[in-house]
Amino acid sequence: MKTLLSLIVLLLLLCSAASAQEVQIAFDSAGKVMVITEEMEKNLHLFPSYPHFHDARLFQRNDTAYFLEITSTDDGKNTRNWEPKTKDDILLFRRVFMNEAPPPITEHRALSSFDQSSRSKFLVWETLLSVFGYGPLLISTSNSGDAAVTTGIELVVGGLGYIIPYVLTKNAPMTDGEASLALGGAFDGGIHGVLLDLLIQNGEPGRELGAITTIASVGETGLGYYLARKYNFSEGKSDIIRYGGFFGAGDGALVALAATSDPSTSFVAGASLLGSAAGFVAGTAMTNSQQYTRGNASVVLTAGIFGGYLTSLLYSTALGNDLNSSSARGLALSALVGNVGSVLLGHYLMHGKSLSTGEGNDVILGTSAGWLVGTGLGYIVSSKSARNDLNGWSITIPSVICTAAGFTVMVLAIGQGSGDNKDDTGWKMDFNPGALMGALIAPKQTPSQYAYIPPAFSLQYRW
Repeated sequence: MKTLLSLIVLLLLLCSAASAQEVQIAFDSAGKVMVITEEMEKNLHLFPSYPHFHDARLFQRNDTAYFLEITSTDDGKNTRNWEPKTKDDILLFRRVFMNEAPPPITEHRALSSFDQSSRSKFLVWETLLSVFGYGPLLISTSNSGDAAVTTGIELVVGGLGYIIPYVLTKNAPMTDGEASLALGGAFDGGIHGVLLDLLIQNGEPGRELGAITTIASVGETGLGYYLARKYNFSEGKSDIIRYGGFFGAGDGALVALAATSDPSTSFVAGASLLGSAAGFVAGTAMTNSQQYTRGNASVVLTAGIFGGYLTSLLYSTALGNDLNSSSARGLALSALVGNVGSVLLGHYLMHGKSLSTGEGNDVILGTSAGWLVGTGLGYIVSSKSARNDLNGWSITIPSVICTAAGFTVMVLAIGQGSGDNKDDTGWKMDFNPGALMGALIAPKQTPSQYAYIPPAFSLQYRW
């Protein structure tokens, strides 16, 4: 009898355990989509908080309890996160997949909405670039001496620089990562356009320079946006890739200057273009090896800029006034080694860290402050030096020490970082063209009767 009762109790426990076990269910009502893959997520954008998303599965515990199992890659290792969901959340998933063919999904976006958090920033920079960049470049191409024509070109290009991007992005996502790589493409593309023209024209550009530069800039803007959207780049990843292209262009030119004593302009331009391409590849490899926030990317940028400057400063001070073709090649090589070495150092220091935008800015400002203090002290010391041959070192040594100290102290003080705060977005820009119209057509009334008219443009930066 006791044996029979024990068996009954054991069966009841097994049944209750089985009833509490989670069951995997489909995301769609047709029961076809059991797993959301990385390829599907590139189009759906259901999980933007996971920049290195791998896959997601949906489980049901009982009639009202559900949870998501999300797998992502962090520092080369797969990690699993579990998020509880309600029945309403599941119905929301069902609507996303409603009337869809089997995966991959190519038309719907997550919950029929887009992340356009950086659209205003993108529109502002595109407008400024059109007014102060594309307009003057196209005017130089036209070579018109008529002031009315040049003024008209400037106004038309400046206006289209806002209207065209506005229309193209009205119903499209514009995340921080997409805006970063698109704007990086705009500025890097302008540099590439100049270099390409110098290469083609053998160092003697003509009226075509403005047109080629504009076309290259616009083309790389679109390419940057396409790549960032297709592969769901975070802002930190986009920043490192565009910084890689920028540094690579400079390093390519330095290689050309170090390789020969009298390089031609076209040779330097060609080497710079190849270096920029190598920089893009290197930046991509860096972001694939570890996760980058925008603050992390700012640290690498700071290290790269000041590293190349300090090594070239030390080398030029050692040369003194003895500058010839051989020493000029050595100067270029020293700047190259300093830049590449410092970028790698910054990459190593940011391993496993997650700095916010404000913390990245702190590193930039702290390093710059160290350079200002050190250089200022150097000038004070040099003014009191009785020996002229010490003047160069009296400025260089405190400048190098204080700059390095400023960078080191800030990195150590911040430590692991506070994380990539989504509210810490840096620049926040907003347009309200309707406010201009309201100001123009507002009836003439006494000041006390004026209705509030919002500003047409606002600009904020959060440190």
